[in-house]
Amino acid sequence: MQELTERKNNVRRDCKKRRIAMERDEKKRADSIIYDRTWDIIRTRLDMETVLYSYVSSPEMEVDTLRLIDKAFGNKIMIAVPRCVTGTLALEHYFINDRSQLIKGHFGIMEPDPQKCSVVSPPHEGICIVPGLAFDITGIRMGYGKGYYDRFLEKFSGLKIGLCYENCFYTETLPHDEHDAVMDLIITDKKVRQIKKIS
Repeated sequence: MQELTERKNNVRRDCKKRRIAMERDEKKRADSIIYDRTWDIIRTRLDMETVLYSYVSSPEMEVDTLRLIDKAFGNKIMIAVPRCVTGTLALEHYFINDRSQLIKGHFGIMEPDPQKCSVVSPPHEGICIVPGLAFDITGIRMGYGKGYYDRFLEKFSGLKIGLCYENCFYTETLPHDEHDAVMDLIITDKKVRQIKKIS
């Protein structure tokens, strides 16, 4: 177990270095490509009853999702974003109608203000845009090590889409255990990879 943890941490350190090393223009170009590919896929699968779950990206490390969230607002799509539950390792998702309903929460990440938003309970089926430091050819996700998303995705039966820069996509299997979530699709600035058959 200790060996697995160390191997995972090595991947995390490597991917953080790669992301930090990306030039601003390079990141902006990659974000734009990933946005276009992501929207092309989800727009054909969304209707007025579908919930789009999306993380709120941090500007330095993560693939940008703010443009996607704004696009959902503009198209009257129900959008839900996560909040870390205090004192636990659980995520709750809340519906938001505007970015003004976000406040700075755990780890400096923007989260929904529970005083202004309604919680999604129980989780609806829909499409979940999943963050990760790295993904591999089998769909395995390498998160930040806390397990928030793995716990949420265990109960989520909708479409799981991982967003990642190509420089953090692995063609060999990442170190993982049975609790690590597997994606249906992985979208990078190079290509869209379908991992599981989707209806």
